[in-house]
Amino acid sequence: MRSSRTLTYSNRATALAAVALFAAACAGSDTNSAPATEAPAQTELPVATESPVPTAVPATEAPVDTNPPATEPPVTTDPPATEPPVTTDPPVTEPENTPDIELGDGFGPYEVGVQTIMVTDSTGGGRDLTVDVWFPLLADAAADLAPQQYTLLPGTYYESPSAVAATAESIAANGPFPLVIYSHGSGGLRYIHSNYTEALASNGYIVAAPDHIGNTAVDRLAGSEAPGLVTAFNRPNDVTRVINAFLDPENIEMVGFVANLNPSQIAVTGHSFGGFTSYAMASGFDNENGEFVADERVGAIVTLAPAASEGLLSNERLASIEIPTLVIGATDDDTTPIDPNVTRPWELTSSELSYRLDLTAAEHETFTDICTYLAFLPTLESPAQIVVDALEARTEAGCDADDMPIERAHAITNTFAVSFLNSIFKGGTAIALDQVDEQTDFTYLIK
Repeated sequence: MRSSRTLTYSNRATALAAVALFAAACAGSDTNSAPATEAPAQTELPVATESPVPTAVPATEAPVDTNPPATEPPVTTDPPATEPPVTTDPPVTEPENTPDIELGDGFGPYEVGVQTIMVTDSTGGGRDLTVDVWFPLLADAAADLAPQQYTLLPGTYYESPSAVAATAESIAANGPFPLVIYSHGSGGLRYIHSNYTEALASNGYIVAAPDHIGNTAVDRLAGSEAPGLVTAFNRPNDVTRVINAFLDPENIEMVGFVANLNPSQIAVTGHSFGGFTSYAMASGFDNENGEFVADERVGAIVTLAPAASEGLLSNERLASIEIPTLVIGATDDDTTPIDPNVTRPWELTSSELSYRLDLTAAEHETFTDICTYLAFLPTLESPAQIVVDALEARTEAGCDADDMPIERAHAITNTFAVSFLNSIFKGGTAIALDQVDEQTDFTYLIK
C-alpha cells in the first residue's frame, strides 16, 4: 500500500409513505435495515432553531500592535545622519492557520433546473425507474420558473432555495457537461440529498438520481422491499441503465440531455448503500442473482458514508478499482461506521488518485437533507404532523446540537466533491493537503 499523508481538520401515495421516507431514509446496511419506530405524535409543530454556522473556515489573525513604542532620538552634537530614517511602522505578521481554499456552500456559478423523467425498462423486467435530473440553466432562465418542490406528502413539501422546476430546453448552452449519477441509500429516495445534487449541477454537471425500486422508503413501509441480495444486484444494473438512457440519442425523453452531455465524462456518487453501488460500478459485483460487470464508462466515484463491508464487496473486488476515488465518512456514524466501511476501501482500492475525508461529529443522516426538512416544514401553513414526527425521530442521526452543524457539513462535502470532480473532468486541481490548515472538524488524507 502506498504511504499516506495525513492532516487533521476538522426522499404508494398514502400518508404513511412520509414515515418511511424519514424514519427509514438512508438507514443503509449491508442488506436491509429494520424500519425505524415512529416518534410519539405531538400536538405542536416543532420549530427548529439553527445555530449560526460559519460559511468559511475561520481564520485566526495574529495580533498587530498599532501603538509601537516610540524611540527617543539620542542627544548628539554630531551632524544629522545621511542614511534613510528607520520606519516606526510595526512589522506585518501573516495570519496563522489560514486555508487557501474557500469553504463557502460549495455552490457554483450556474442556476439549477430540476426535471423528473422516467427511464423505462426495455427488457420487460418491470424496473421502470423514476429519475430526477439536476442541470445548469441558461442565464436568467430561473427568473421565470417556480422553485422546485420536493413533495413529501400532498401539501407537505420541501421547497428548494437553490433550484427551479425546468426542462432540458433550458440547459445552459456552454456544454457539453459531465454526467454524474447519484444513488440513494437503503430506504431512501432520489432527492434525499438535493443540497448535494443541486450543488454539483450548479458547478456545471448534469446529475441524475433514480429511485432504486424495491429499496425505497415506500417499498420499506409497504413491505414490498426486495431481499438484500436482490437489491445489491439490481442497484448497479439500475445505474448502468440510467447511463445507457442518457447516452441514447434515439430516446425521445432524453434527447435534450443527450445533446448536452459528454459521454466520456461520467461519475457515480452515492450515500450508504448508494456508496456500495458506486464502488460496484467500478469493481463489478456478483452474487447468487448473477454477475454485474464493471462499467468502464465510469471515470470517477465519490462515496458518502458507504456500506462497504466484506459482506458486500470482497477484498479482491475493491483492489480491482483503479479509477479516481473520494470517500467521505462521518466519525459518529453508527449505521455504516468508518471502520470498516471507509477504512477498507481506502486501504484496498488501487486508485492512483485516492482521497479520504472524515467529518468530525457527523453522523449517517449528515449526508441527507433531513435536518433541513425539519427546519423548513414549520414555515408551511399546515404541514402533516406525521412527517414532522418522523423527522424528529431521526434527529439523533445528525441533527442534534452536538452534531456538526448541517450547513457546515454540506459546505465541506460539496466543496471537496466538486474540487475532486473538477480535477478529473474540468482540468482543475483537487484540494491538496497544504491548501487546508489545521481545523477541528475534519480529517483529510491523500494516498
